[in-house]
Amino acid sequence: MELYKECRKMTLYQLTFFSFLIIFIGISIYHGKNQRGLGDFYNMGGSAGIWLICGTYTATLVSALGMVGLTGTAYADGPVVGILVWGTFIAFPITGLFMGAQLRRFGKVTIGDFLEERYESKSMRIMTTVITIIGMGCFFVSQLVGSALIVEGVLGIPYNYVVLLTVAVFVIIAWSGGSRTVTITDTIMFAMICLLLGFIFSGSLIRMFGISTYRTLAETRPALYTATDGGKIAWGVILGWQILWCFGNASNPANLTRCYLAKDGRSVTCAMMAALALIIPVIWLTHIAAAGVQSVNPNITNPSMTIIWAALNLGSPFIGALAIAGLFAAVLSTASTQILTLALCLSRDIYERFFCPAITPEAEKKVLFMTRMAILLFAVYGVIAAWGNPTIIVQIGNFGSSVFACTFFPVLLCGLRYKWATREAAIASFIVGFVVDGVLSLVPLFMGKPLAWAGYLPWSLHPVVWGFAASFAAMFIVSALTKPTATMDALVEKCMTVTPEENIGTPISKVKHYAYGMMAVAIIFYVAALWFAQGVGKVSL
Repeated sequence: MELYKECRKMTLYQLTFFSFLIIFIGISIYHGKNQRGLGDFYNMGGSAGIWLICGTYTATLVSALGMVGLTGTAYADGPVVGILVWGTFIAFPITGLFMGAQLRRFGKVTIGDFLEERYESKSMRIMTTVITIIGMGCFFVSQLVGSALIVEGVLGIPYNYVVLLTVAVFVIIAWSGGSRTVTITDTIMFAMICLLLGFIFSGSLIRMFGISTYRTLAETRPALYTATDGGKIAWGVILGWQILWCFGNASNPANLTRCYLAKDGRSVTCAMMAALALIIPVIWLTHIAAAGVQSVNPNITNPSMTIIWAALNLGSPFIGALAIAGLFAAVLSTASTQILTLALCLSRDIYERFFCPAITPEAEKKVLFMTRMAILLFAVYGVIAAWGNPTIIVQIGNFGSSVFACTFFPVLLCGLRYKWATREAAIASFIVGFVVDGVLSLVPLFMGKPLAWAGYLPWSLHPVVWGFAASFAAMFIVSALTKPTATMDALVEKCMTVTPEENIGTPISKVKHYAYGMMAVAIIFYVAALWFAQGVGKVSL
């Protein structure tokens, strides 16, 4: 009888998994047939509404690292540690208020488009391509590892074979219709992440454990609800996490280029508010549930398997199957956007810009073909890089985010809002931020320590802190010694000027008031996590 029940349970998981794949591949192929040219493939022709932007932005951000890697951190070290890494909460209002709407008014396809025109430098576009491939390449590998862990845990298929399967799914979604298919599937998958994984599954686990379980855990592990109690995690490391995830995600090309898809800047701001309102409870519930798994199984050898183990062994098999679908949605939505972003680096920023301007229908076909070939190229790269040990998932994702925080964020923020930023300053900021962060992150490997280990640095400040500060310092110092052109001033003015469309309905000025309120909410939630992190926020449960 027990064997029969196990077989039925596995059949349910397999049916859920393959149904998930078939549905989303079908959606991609259907919308791919209605693809309307290169502009539609690139950014949906700038026609996406609030909920599509909310869905694709957040689904791209909620990745394998957040739902597989960091829930494992919450299991091993307590929920506060996992939540603290999500300093990315504040990235939503930063994008909605200070970067996203302004970038949409500029209105192109890639980050390289903006940086070349803003700083009047082809070198900026080339450096942007290189940095994107390095940082996004790291992120993309983390998604492959995460998806392989999920499928291997559910179906028992060897890890390396799963890598091949998941890459094939990513490629089909991105290949079929570009941004249109990626955006539509992202939005559906974000709804699945929130409903299935965040509210139904995590909520059921927390209810099953009960508050008495969390009280017992706190009694047996006094530091469970802290991150720094007794010097467990240095404050310099925590500060680095915030810079890494907040500013790294706010300038991540796969996330930020979602703003180009929007109908107008107001849609971007509204989308970020909606996304933040949904993501805070999803992340808190998921991480608290993962921490509670300690009460029933404190011996999970690979913490990244925590949510997968819970889905397979705790509660209703049906709810567990829904959780697995939500997990795979988190991975798939991120990876499909990332592989498309990587492909556009080569096709748009290099091939179209320097070799084949898409000014005729024939040239557009060539560029579209090159984009799809680039998707295949990065698929092969992903398979090679992810082949092997899955324990690198957190380190790889963190390094990718730190690269963006130290290179893209300073030049993007200053390029959009600081009219005195110059070409020379942007180039210096890029190079200095990348070199400082990269060197300091790699040094620990020669000391037998993990990538980006901060114990050897003053005050244990994470390498991203030094790279971030050095990048901004280079930007302001060199800008003070050089002068921008009149064209640069005009572009900043264009990005900052509200368009008539943005005042249809609720004026964008009023929308921003709501956005500042949501930013305050994000900060309050985050300060609460910091309060518990240092141990002073302990309460009796």
